[in-house]
Amino acid sequence: MKSIDINADLGEFRNRNQLNNELNILKHVSSCSIACGGHIGDFESIQSIMMPCKDLNISTGPHPSYPDKTGFGRKEININSDKLEKSITEQIELFFKVSKKLSYKPDHVKLHGRLYNDAAKKEHLANLFLKIVSSFDNDLSVIGPTNSLLETLTIKKGLRFIPEAFIDRAYNDDYSLVDRTKEDALLTSLDKKINQTRDIVINEEVTTITGKRIKMKAETLCIHGDNAGTLNTLKEINDMLIQEKIIIKSS
Repeated sequence: MKSIDINADLGEFRNRNQLNNELNILKHVSSCSIACGGHIGDFESIQSIMMPCKDLNISTGPHPSYPDKTGFGRKEININSDKLEKSITEQIELFFKVSKKLSYKPDHVKLHGRLYNDAAKKEHLANLFLKIVSSFDNDLSVIGPTNSLLETLTIKKGLRFIPEAFIDRAYNDDYSLVDRTKEDALLTSLDKKINQTRDIVINEEVTTITGKRIKMKAETLCIHGDNAGTLNTLKEINDMLIQEKIIIKSS
């Protein structure tokens, strides 16, 4: 029977209500990436998400970003390679401290925001990221955009790559995500999100912002925990996948 991993980017809460929303999201996903201090997050917030993940047997991994709390890691910043390497390393180290305390080993690493997009197409950033990942644990998988330079380089270095697609983001014809500054970058319609999920999982295709159909093979699908309606979307997607006889499980 066909299966798919559903992942969410979490640990991005700023208050109790947002934390409760993230905890509810965990009931409908099979893996999650947890913010670890670059754009948001600290030891306590990581622990708040990792503890229930352990209880629910949900796969986890660090979600490092550019050190940019002001822009939430979603803007280009001026930073040299040494400082960036130090920041990403410190973010993953913080995650591993929580992991060690809870005796719950991470399964993957996934970059956040602008760094996710930049490392997908810029060789020096991809190589820097992979160097850091290898320094921690060669068993860690790398989650990243399908059909990206990062995918090619990860496989070349002998690390496992998990190709990812998005439930709630629009795509350009070249497989890149439509920039968040542009209209229709985010899918807000429930029907559009369900249809895109079905298209990717069953047909291995997606309709781009121009209406073009492109191949889209993914092993994990991401939904953003900070978008409006995420919890309801996940419930509806879970129901759809059950109807299509598709199992939700981590990659």
